[in-house]
Amino acid sequence: MDVDGFWAVIGGARRRCSGDWTGVPAIVARTLSWLPAQEIADFAQLHDRFEHGAYREDLRAACFLINGGYDSDDLFLCFRNWLLVQGRAVYEAALADPDSLADVPAATAVTATGDDLADCEEFLNVAGRAWDRVTGTEEDGLWYELERRQYQVRRDRVPLPAGRPIKRTDRDRMLAVLPRLGALFYDRAIRRLGTDRTATSST
Repeated sequence: MDVDGFWAVIGGARRRCSGDWTGVPAIVARTLSWLPAQEIADFAQLHDRFEHGAYREDLRAACFLINGGYDSDDLFLCFRNWLLVQGRAVYEAALADPDSLADVPAATAVTATGDDLADCEEFLNVAGRAWDRVTGTEEDGLWYELERRQYQVRRDRVPLPAGRPIKRTDRDRMLAVLPRLGALFYDRAIRRLGTDRTATSST
C-alpha cells in the first residue's frame, strides 16, 4: 500500500459514513481486515508517519483552541488521529496552515464539553485490530512486523513537538499564529485554563 492507497482507505470510509468522522475508525478497521497482512503493515507504517508529521507546536496550539483549553499529550495524540480521519485534503491543508481548520465544520462545531472534543482515540490502533483479525495473532504481532522491516515507530518517542514553543496565555502570540482559530476559540480556551488553575489552587 502506498500513500494514495492509505488516503483512499480513509476517504472510502468517510464516504460510507456520509462524512460523519465518528464512523471512520470502525469502517477502516473492517476494510483493512479484507487486505493481506503486509498491506495492513503498510497502512500502520504510513499511519505512524502521518501522525508524526502533525507532531508540531502550532498544531498543538490549534488542538488547545479547538478543544476549549484542554492541553495534554494524550489529547494531542488523539487530536492528530482526529485530523487523519478528516481526510487527506483537511490533513494536508492543516500541515500547510493550521489556521485552515477554522474552515472545517467538524472543528468549528466542537463544544469542548463532555466528550465533544476533536479527538479520535478509536483510530489509534485500527491497523492492529485488523492485523489480529487477519493473522489470528495478538496486536503486538504488527509491531514485531514493523521492527522486522527496520521501521522505528515514532509515536511517543519524541519529547517535544517540532517548532518554537507557543505560550498559551500569550494572546498576541496565539492570535499571530492562529488568527482565525484564535478569534473563534481563544477566549473559551483561556477561560478553561483559568478555571483549571483556580480549581488546582483551591485544593
